[in-house]
Amino acid sequence: MRTRIPRYIDDPPQIFWWEIDEVAVFSGAFVVGALGGQTLGGLLGGFALSWLLERLKAGRGSAFLLHLAYWYGLSGTRPESRRERFFE
Repeated sequence: MRTRIPRYIDDPPQIFWWEIDEVAVFSGAFVVGALGGQTLGGLLGGFALSWLLERLKAGRGSAFLLHLAYWYGLSGTRPESRRERFFE
């Protein structure tokens, strides 16, 4: 049995070829569509939204959405790029 070792330690978790946030967007759209009686619409909407999210994140880093949410005041947590005080 082979185990996939991430190339970098900061790589986001993946399910098959999707990152975990894309899976969350897809499954959320699918569940909303299924609960509304439009399973095929939820499936297609989930694929479309996850594709748009993938295009939005392309070339911008893995924490782009967290930085964007913090910039617009939607998240109270600070992204990891903030400066820490250095104590000697």
